[in-house]
Amino acid sequence: MLIENNDDDREESEDEQIRPGAVPQGLKKIIDMIRLQRLSGYSHVYLSIDKVDDDNEENFFEQEVLHSISINEIPPHRLTLKKGVPIMTMRNLNPDLGLCNGTKLRIVEPKPHVIHATIMTGERQGQHILIPRIVFICDGDTREFPFRLRRKQFPVVPAFAMTINNAQGQTAQNLGLYLATPCFSHGQLYVAQSRVTSRSNFKALIEYPELEEDDGVYTDNIVYRQIFDTN
Repeated sequence: MLIENNDDDREESEDEQIRPGAVPQGLKKIIDMIRLQRLSGYSHVYLSIDKVDDDNEENFFEQEVLHSISINEIPPHRLTLKKGVPIMTMRNLNPDLGLCNGTKLRIVEPKPHVIHATIMTGERQGQHILIPRIVFICDGDTREFPFRLRRKQFPVVPAFAMTINNAQGQTAQNLGLYLATPCFSHGQLYVAQSRVTSRSNFKALIEYPELEEDDGVYTDNIVYRQIFDTN
């Protein structure tokens, strides 16, 4: 179950209350798209500048091929944002200003050349930040494309929801967890449940309840028992 977010403009003090829910990566993209469409306001579309890192190879690949590359480590070619959208940074931009990989912000104004945003959480909550475009270099040796891609784009993605791994280190007043499949690694369920300070502020939607003959809904808690073996 995901956090219910109002689409109206929010005050700065409410930023702690609109933390995204924790969901699988594929579902996250769908949720971000749906929530973005439902949010009122003008959509700003930012297109990346893509090229092959080796000038000798550039003519062998059409721009459409480069634009179609979509992997988790870099922002998409077509990035759609609106005023009020929660976003997450994808690189360490300026740790001294609190802009680290995974920092959550809320857009104040999406401008042509910078994104004006405020930090949503932590000691620097409410601080205003200007985010420029940067160059991402993705090595294709371990990917499905045989070249190094250079993509110039804003280093952010919408963050109405986030994966459990990205939720590590975060604290939220209200959090919803959606499990389409069981957790698969040690401590993953604990990470999701411990992001809130009160049990009453946590809700979970489990699609595959185990032990259906019993009252209640269950899921697997994966534990690597060898770490408790003292022998």
